Amino acid sequence: MVQKDKRYRGFNEIYFVLYLTAILLLLPEGKKIYDDYIVSDNNRVYIKAEKSMLNVRLKVEQGKSVVISADTINIIYPVGKIDSIKYDFKLNSNNISNTIYTSNQQVNSNAFRVIENDEGIAFFSWTPRNINTINKNFEVFVDAEIYAFGKEMPQISSLRFAINTFFIDELEIASNKNDEFNNLSQNQFSTENIQSNSNTQIILNSPLSSIVFFPENPVSAIALSRWKSIVRVFGIDLTKDLKYKPKIIANVEYDIKIDDIDNNAIYLSGLTSSSEEYKVSIEIERNQDSRIASTDFVVKPIMLQFPDYPKIMYPNYNYTFKPNLPQNSNNSFTAKLIYNDKIIANSENGSAFKFIPQFDDTNKVIKFNRYYDDKLIDSKDNIRIVSPPIPEITKKSFSNGVLTITTKSYGKLNNDGYNVVSKLVFDNQNIRYQDLTGETQYLDNFTIQVFRITLQDNIRSLNVSAIDERGIYSKPSNITF
Repeated sequence: MVQKDKRYRGFNEIYFVLYLTAILLLLPEGKKIYDDYIVSDNNRVYIKAEKSMLNVRLKVEQGKSVVISADTINIIYPVGKIDSIKYDFKLNSNNISNTIYTSNQQVNSNAFRVIENDEGIAFFSWTPRNINTINKNFEVFVDAEIYAFGKEMPQISSLRFAINTFFIDELEIASNKNDEFNNLSQNQFSTENIQSNSNTQIILNSPLSSIVFFPENPVSAIALSRWKSIVRVFGIDLTKDLKYKPKIIANVEYDIKIDDIDNNAIYLSGLTSSSEEYKVSIEIERNQDSRIASTDFVVKPIMLQFPDYPKIMYPNYNYTFKPNLPQNSNNSFTAKLIYNDKIIANSENGSAFKFIPQFDDTNKVIKFNRYYDDKLIDSKDNIRIVSPPIPEITKKSFSNGVLTITTKSYGKLNNDGYNVVSKLVFDNQNIRYQDLTGETQYLDNFTIQVFRITLQDNIRSLNVSAIDERGIYSKPSNITF
């Protein structure tokens, strides 16, 4: 998912979906979950962690460290009315602190991984590696720079949680035959050698973490086009621990396919509808305990408006092209003006942009293309750059011996001045006239002017032509009184 400048609502519904999907699997039907996600003080913003500690329980078996159970996932989420947030994760061991993730660089260490979503939730996971046969504790420090809605200055919020590794002897295991460790040992699945740099080898037998989904929601794409989406999954290695292929539940007409699966993500694609949103559900089953988990997300079609653009352009005028493409979308929209396969103007984000054709562009025909994720949506190829037409006499009126003529002239001049009617020519050279400059209107592509002519009593008719600054004549107009 393309990460934009993150903007959030006050703590949000999407975390409920993620949280409840994971937790409700462990609860009897009908039990409700409550938490303090709503803050009464609108200016109070801070971060919380789902867990205060992550525990790894191990035993020594034939000289090797064997994981009996491992809790490797934590969720950090903002509370309050959040506008944007930046995280910084540090691991503290023996009073030595090392950065494992920052929002600015988004660099993860080998054993730790943090993923942020558009709602400001940070998903922390780690892989136990090189654990010696001694108990050891770590701390993860999380600092957040939070901008609350309507506030210019950020607030700093911090928390920490522990990572504990401890070994259990055989007597302790035997004394807890009815607890979860004994159940886990009876339900072991295929082992995985995580890493070995010495004689100590970690064998991960049965972590049995909660399965938590991290889907993009909603997924948006142009109506009747194909969309792509990544559904991240934690608490299971999808390449090794799936009992069956993920089950996709949706209308068959949307042609939804699993394009790929890696250890923590399912890559999907499908077809958007012509006008309505629809829901896609995903269901998986973990092999070692037959646990079934599911999630869903909504696919919304993006309905495109027609672009707004000039069909005819004159040199030296400033024209606005409006692609009318979505501005708030996870997808990339662009618009370009193209002549002979060369881009002469463009809008990177699909917003309106300006273009000024030059006199050298006269007689060119250009294309106005719109793109979605670098794929062509449509092309308007009828835009012409032409010389301005000849001036016109558009209106004539006569009253009490006064003739009023209205003219229209087109285009601009090389010096950026407007092309106006500079002269009227009559078949009777003795006629005088006045340009009523206060009536002049400079409009898009043309200029309106009004001329006042006082006629002698003996004139019964005349022919008049308008001449613009380029020296171009209008068609002569015959006037009879």
